[in-house]
Amino acid sequence: MASLRILVTGSTGFLGPHVLAAIAAAGHVPLATGRRGTDAAADLLAGGMVAAVVQALQPDLVVNLAALAKLQDCEREPELADRTNAWLPERFAERFGARLLHVSTDLVFDGASAPYAVSSPVAPCSVYGASKARGEERVRAHGGRVVRLPLLFGPDAHGRGATASLRASLQRRAPASLFTNEYRTPLHAADAARALVELVVDPAGPALVHLPGPERVSRWELARRFASAHGLDAALLLPTECQDPLRPRDVSLVSTWQANRSLAAMLADS
Repeated sequence: MASLRILVTGSTGFLGPHVLAAIAAAGHVPLATGRRGTDAAADLLAGGMVAAVVQALQPDLVVNLAALAKLQDCEREPELADRTNAWLPERFAERFGARLLHVSTDLVFDGASAPYAVSSPVAPCSVYGASKARGEERVRAHGGRVVRLPLLFGPDAHGRGATASLRASLQRRAPASLFTNEYRTPLHAADAARALVELVVDPAGPALVHLPGPERVSRWELARRFASAHGLDAALLLPTECQDPLRPRDVSLVSTWQANRSLAAMLADS
């Protein structure tokens, strides 16, 4: 396959560096955009900025990771959530159609009918989930493609992601509260990134894909297994029952796509 120019929006977030590395490893040209320190440092929410970045970088394909993802931030600023999570991906879909791969979330589901297949109806519990569901709909209306990701984990120098943030807490000897009744299908960010690159370079691929991790586990169980794998003090992990109505209890995903590593192998690499 000829080398392709692949633009990654939101490239300075937790997943972004993994995707850029996977693009380069696959022999393609990674192009990064974010608010700072990228090939095109820009606020993509500003008027005309999407067109300007596309004109400057001339990408063949786009992976859209840009998002307002913190639940409470979205509740406080629903208009910003909608502009980031729905308006922005639609702007790329208008230009790129199936050459856009838009990254969405398992939190478009309400947790009442897990596990969720791509055919399952969305029913978000939060402003975040609702804005991402609108983004999916608008992207697909323009022929763009959508990938739903679960909880992501893996190494990160800034302490982001499910295991990197936990490691930082435990190394400080700080207790960490983990939900015993919130279930996900967590996936290592590097595995997610490799799958995203495989999908984006095939514009004829499926319009909607789930990328579940290899097991359904609670946040508490994930933390315990991570601590055990790395010799961290599991006594600092405090089991807690989630009561937050914004957080669905079980958004485990199912898919024809299968991770090629076990959860134990992924945790060892975190």
